[in-house]
Amino acid sequence: MGDAQANGQPNAPLPLSFARMQIVPEAELTRRVETVKVLKEQDGELYRLAKDSETGEHYLHYAVYHLNIAGGGAEEHYHHLMPLAHDEVIAMALGAPWPSYPSEWQNAYLRNGPHGGFVWYDPGGGALDEAVYEDAAAMLREQLLEFRRSGEGGEEAIRRLFDTIDRKLPPEPER
Repeated sequence: MGDAQANGQPNAPLPLSFARMQIVPEAELTRRVETVKVLKEQDGELYRLAKDSETGEHYLHYAVYHLNIAGGGAEEHYHHLMPLAHDEVIAMALGAPWPSYPSEWQNAYLRNGPHGGFVWYDPGGGALDEAVYEDAAAMLREQLLEFRRSGEGGEEAIRRLFDTIDRKLPPEPER
């Protein structure tokens, strides 16, 4: 039993990484993402280092703003957030050049999409091979059926089930 449970406090759920969401609601992204450092802001473009305040994950945020003259002069905003490794964040914060959008953005990134949400976009079209997904689904199905047949229950049995599943799942693709 964890310390929080021993003190009579329930364990708070861990925050869900944006990388594990297919659609990230704009309100959730706005609430969690904070500016670490503005890298460039001019001519309707913004580059900034941003951090998810709940997970600690960092992103390079590129935004572009322009007036849609054909649309009655409405201002349009396009946002893109590319996940960054810790070393990349430090290098950029210290003045290293950052990847220019779109030509140098090779990994999957979040971009604003329909209905006020952000969706993952992979510029290379790369995704895990469909067979990998099918194998993972078959493994999950087998693990759940085995768990059900065992008749085990309780927190420890569920923890073992999740540990087994985590070990057997393929690694996440780089985003």
